[in-house]
Formats: sequence, structure tokens, C-alpha cells
Amino acid sequence: MSYKSEMHSAKVQSSNLTEVLEGQISTSFKKIDLILMELQDQFSIDQVLTPKKSYTYNKLLLNHKNRLPEVLSIKAVDQDGEFIGDDLGFLAKSNLRDREYFQYLKNSNKDELKISRPVISKTTGKWVMVLARPILSKVGKFRGLILATIPLDFYREMFSAINIGPKGVITLYGFDHFVYARIPWSDEHFGKVIKLAPQIDDLVNGSNHSTSYLSSSRIDNVERIVTGRKIGNYHFTVLVGLAVKDFLYAWKLRTFIYIILILVLFSGFAFFLLNFLHSLELVEEQRKLAIQSAKLSSLGEMASGIAHEINNPLTIISALAMTIKRPTSEIESDKKLNDSLDKIIKTVDRIAKIIKGLRTFARDSFNDPAVAISIKHIIDSILDLCGERLKNNGIALRIIPFQDLIIECREVQIVQVIMNLLNNSLDALEDTNGKWIEIKITDMGDRVTIAISDSGKKIPEAIIQKMMQPFFTTKAVGKGTGLGLSISKGIIESHNGRFTIDSNAIHTTFIIELPKKSD
Repeated sequence: MSYKSEMHSAKVQSSNLTEVLEGQISTSFKKIDLILMELQDQFSIDQVLTPKKSYTYNKLLLNHKNRLPEVLSIKAVDQDGEFIGDDLGFLAKSNLRDREYFQYLKNSNKDELKISRPVISKTTGKWVMVLARPILSKVGKFRGLILATIPLDFYREMFSAINIGPKGVITLYGFDHFVYARIPWSDEHFGKVIKLAPQIDDLVNGSNHSTSYLSSSRIDNVERIVTGRKIGNYHFTVLVGLAVKDFLYAWKLRTFIYIILILVLFSGFAFFLLNFLHSLELVEEQRKLAIQSAKLSSLGEMASGIAHEINNPLTIISALAMTIKRPTSEIESDKKLNDSLDKIIKTVDRIAKIIKGLRTFARDSFNDPAVAISIKHIIDSILDLCGERLKNNGIALRIIPFQDLIIECREVQIVQVIMNLLNNSLDALEDTNGKWIEIKITDMGDRVTIAISDSGKKIPEAIIQKMMQPFFTTKAVGKGTGLGLSISKGIIESHNGRFTIDSNAIHTTFIIELPKKSD
């Protein structure tokens, strides 16, 4: 990949991570708020809120707390901030009347969710955030609070499970710039206001839901690609920053190795090349061709087959060109010369088709409009991209004959989903015999299904239930992020389709279901 491609890839990765984190954090907040509202209704019915009923309150709170694994505790306090119920089974002697969230809800007389700034728990001594709702009388008078505490360690564990590189960061901020969690972990930032980049201030104050930019951190001066995303309708922002040095290190190492290999190969073959080349200009052209070939090999596993596919016609061109370069007396006839030129033209057209497919697949497709396109065209594009790689790995690709159908889609994204499934199958078949992958297209009336199966072992039911979860992977460390199937599911659903696993099939089978284009 080029420098620009590496930067773009890092931007896409940080954006995908913030999208997944937003979904997890927002869902957690919603779930906790629903429990608080349920408890709020039950406590509001009680005419007298008193510690004397703590046994009943404690049992009620414990039953609800058990439904919230991320919550440290659920408590109830009266209008004076005294504890009247605690899921731990005993009442702390401390008082919450001095807490900012208590004073806010007491004075506002509004039935709303209040999320506190980071605070140190008076009962556990840990950094927590508090989600609280008021207990109100029938006339709206403040009678106390129901509150749930989330230990900030919960977010440390969540963020630490994500591979963001040695210098990467993940931070959860409030709109008021208070730090709630940060990886790398640092207690010194909690409960303090951190000055953020102007792009984040614009995000907080504007209508956009996310933003990406290149910036050096005010905390550690590390240059990163940063994506910030708002957490639903809550006043929070999650930031993912990938250090430029981290994701460019592998690219620089690959480039260095390729240059060394090219130099070694060039010096070894220089003697033979000089017998065919008559000027320094032709030597330079051959060197550029070798560099381009090396760049193709750096595109990764998916492009390795394409590089091999291109090298074959390049050999044909070289041989025919050398024939043309011979003195006129050695050329048997004009017909032989014309035939050689025709073969060169056809071979060049073949290379152009392969490169066009690769460039189309690699470019940014997020803003592409949905257009009408045939299933056959999509399958042909995929064969151009990965047919050679499957063949080199001894995998037979079986495409069941089908009637061509038209769907309305963003072509690059559908190709991306199918390519991801083919790459997964290739990994699964690595150490097996009799390898095959089958693609079957079925007309379902107003919809089209694309079924992709392989000859590998069937996936156990326990794993199938987790496969669509973000960050879940069965691959070895370094071979996958666990986001491929989750993102693929999101792409298909954005096309009003369905992405499922056929658990009743004999072999592992993924089903892509998409609507046909209406006449």
C-alpha cells in the first residue's frame, strides 16, 4: 500500500472502532436507564420512604442489579441524601446530599436521567460514574433518588481488549470535557477538564455525529489519526486515536525489504538484461517495472493472486517485445510482426481489466450512490480479484449456474462482503484436503440470495451464536480484528438485506439476502 492508502486505512479503522464502541456504550446507558425507571415507578408508589424498609428495598435493588453486569451497585436515598436501600444488603452511613447530581435533580424537579461527572465512590473508594433518576411525588415534589454506579474500570477493560497499537488511545469524554476513561490508563486525568482539539469542540457544538482528523495529542504529543463520535443522545464522545508511527512502521519495513530485494535481483540479472537492452533508458524502464511488481506484492494476501495474474502477461509482452527488437533480417514476415503486436494489445487489455477491478475495490465507497447492477458483474469482479489466489491455494471455486439478476446496491461494498467471506473460507481450509468453495445465487421473487459454502468443518452452534458480535474471532492473534462479520452484517442491512448463517446446512454456509431492483 502507498502512504496515502495506509493513512486512509487507519482512518477507516478508527471510524469503525468508534462506531462499535458507540453502540456498546449507548446500549448500556439505555439498559440501565430502563431499570432505573422501573425502580423509580415502584419507589414512587411507596407513601413513606424510610430506612426501616431497607430489607425490602435491598432485595428489590439486588434483583434488578443482577440484570446489569456492568453496574457496581444500585442504591436508593431519601430527600436528605440518606441511604434507604442498597443491593449490597447494608446501608452506608455516608450521605449524598453534597453530590452534584443529587443537588441538580433535587432543585430541577424534572423527571430525567442525570449522569454524574467522574467521582470517587464513598462506599468503595473507586472511580465511578453515577446514573440517577429522581423519586417524585404525584405533584412532582422531590422525594429521593434511585442511582446506579458504573466503575470506570469497566471501560478500561472494554478498551484494553481492542488492539490499537503501542501508542494508540481510546478516550471517553463528557461534553463538558471531563475525562471518564482513557487507554493508556491514568488516574490523574479523572475528574479534570482536558482541553480538546478544536475539531472535537466543533463536533460537540455542531450537528455532525462524528469527525476524523490528523492531530498531535496535547497530553503526550503523539501524532495520531483520530475519530470522535457522539454517544447516541447522551452528552458523551468516544475518541479512538491510532498513532501514525504505529501503522506506518509495517509499511516502512515492507518498503525497505522490497527495495533491498529489487536491488539484489537487479544486480543478479544486470548481465543478462544488458544483452537485450541497448540504452540506459531501457534499463531504467525495466527497473520501474520491477518496482511496480514489488508494489503489487505489498498489497497483501488478497492481491497476491492478482500480482501473479499480471506477471504472466508481462512475460508475454517482454518476449514479444524482444522479438520485435531483433534486426529486420531476423523477423520472418510482416505477418509475424503484426501477430506479435496483436498479442501485446490483447495482453495489455487483460492487465488493464485486472487493475481496474483492483482500483475499484480499493477506493473509498462510503459516498457512492446505490445503482442498478447485475449479479454476474459482481461475481466477475470477485473472480478478477481472488480467482488466482484461490487457485494457488488448491481451492476449487464452484459457481452454480444461475439466471442473471439485477440488484440496486453500492457495488464495492457488496464485493467487500463477499471477499471477506471468501478470505474467511480460505483461512478455514488452510490445513484440509479436497478444498472447495461454492457460490449459489437463487431468485426468491422480490429478493436475491447469495449462499457461500466451503468444505471446512461446520462451525459449532456455540460459536455461531457469537460470530456476529463485534471483536469476536476464532483466528490466531494478529490474523483478525473480529470486526469483519459484524461490519459485513451492517453493510448488508444498510442495503435493506439480511446477513445470516444457515445452521441447518451440512457445511458452513453464509446467506446474503438482498432486494431485487424493482421494474
